[in-house]
Amino acid sequence: MLYADFPVSTILRELERDDLLPAILFRTARKQCDSDVEALARNPHALLPPARQHLLEAEVQAVIKKYSFDPEFITGYPQYQPLIQTGVGAHHAGQLLIWRLLLEELMSRSMLRLMIATGTVAAGVDFPARTVVVTAHSRRGSEGFSVLSSSEFQQMAGRAGRRGKDSVGVCIITPSKFSDARVLLEVSKRPPEPLRSSYFASPSTVLNLLRYRNVDDLQFTVERSLAAFLDRKNASRLREEAIGEQQQVEGGGALSGEKRKKAEKRVRRKLRDADELEQKQETSLVQSLDGLRALGYVEGGSLTDKGYWAAELCTSLVLELGESISDGLFDDCALYELVGLVASIAGDPHRPYFRLKANPIKPELFEKMGKIVERVKRNYQGPGSAEVAVLPDAALTAITWMDSETWPEFSGLLRLSGVADGDVARLVSQTADHLNQLSRLEKTHPILAQSAKVGRARLLRPPFSETLLATD
Repeated sequence: MLYADFPVSTILRELERDDLLPAILFRTARKQCDSDVEALARNPHALLPPARQHLLEAEVQAVIKKYSFDPEFITGYPQYQPLIQTGVGAHHAGQLLIWRLLLEELMSRSMLRLMIATGTVAAGVDFPARTVVVTAHSRRGSEGFSVLSSSEFQQMAGRAGRRGKDSVGVCIITPSKFSDARVLLEVSKRPPEPLRSSYFASPSTVLNLLRYRNVDDLQFTVERSLAAFLDRKNASRLREEAIGEQQQVEGGGALSGEKRKKAEKRVRRKLRDADELEQKQETSLVQSLDGLRALGYVEGGSLTDKGYWAAELCTSLVLELGESISDGLFDDCALYELVGLVASIAGDPHRPYFRLKANPIKPELFEKMGKIVERVKRNYQGPGSAEVAVLPDAALTAITWMDSETWPEFSGLLRLSGVADGDVARLVSQTADHLNQLSRLEKTHPILAQSAKVGRARLLRPPFSETLLATD
């Protein structure tokens, strides 16, 4: 098979020639999306006529008015001029939500010729187009590249065709070293992935349920969950397979001694896996309860005093924050230290953050937080134990934004350090959410609750407004 990497200008020209616009072009990386937009802006053949540029500018102003956006956040955005000049926008998680909302609105109004997006965005937005162009049969994840699942491909291809505007939608696969049409054909024929339960006995879930139930009630609830039902169903399938293979072994007198041993070993493994599956949810609950007992949140089958106030923290970091409060880590913290310490464990370890100035938080505070994180890892081995790391750069990013007077001032620093706006938005959102949980401890920890409330308000300033982040 011959492969050819088509530049975005060629893709746009061919789609326009065959009346296949507007279109969505899926890329595997944020940087590629941005590079495509920049390349089109430099290409005189890709520019819109002045009349269409003026029309697009008017629509942008209409969107700004509709959502009461600050015009400066839009017109000052680095990709604003390329957007107006070409009618093409890049949409990915590395951008501000306010910018992504603008592009979605323009796309829904048929004002864009081409939207260039990452495949992971496909499941979270609704901007159909006449044509979808898929440029890769794999996607980039936290563990490297993996072939698209059937649901991921369906989400991407399903954007083709606008209801009430197009009689058909067109999905185009571009041949390249990253896009094998044979693989995508096979993916397209797969059945949808089976329904999966999102329940697991996380610390936050168990603590909240124990506020109103005892352990026996909790076990009863878990046994009747969708997760337990699916586990029992899969266990039954494994057991049937094992029984069938066992019957073949017993009736297969011609099997050699070595082959018989391997077959019997395979049968025993399937039966063991079936037993473990049937007990999986109960085992997970026991592991979670053991970890909570080891850290002092549960005694016997009931919550301790520490467990009752920690149950107010509906967050994935309930144990890290709970231990920080119990140790008195936040007691003498200034506001910037509280916000920074929470941000340091709220950030994503694989994302780069701002680091172009000295961190105002003393290293010993990060060391204490690190010991708390390690203690939680050591004592809690149950489900929901997220990969938490102490990230001083994340703390500095949050503090710098909290103290910045304007967004342009802050975004300039981000660009100098190579930090994506969207990654900062995610950090701010996660930090603000954890601070919001701390602010609920008014009865047991009133001073901390008030500081958390103030810190959250300092973070949630435009363009990171609370209403926007709630829809992210």
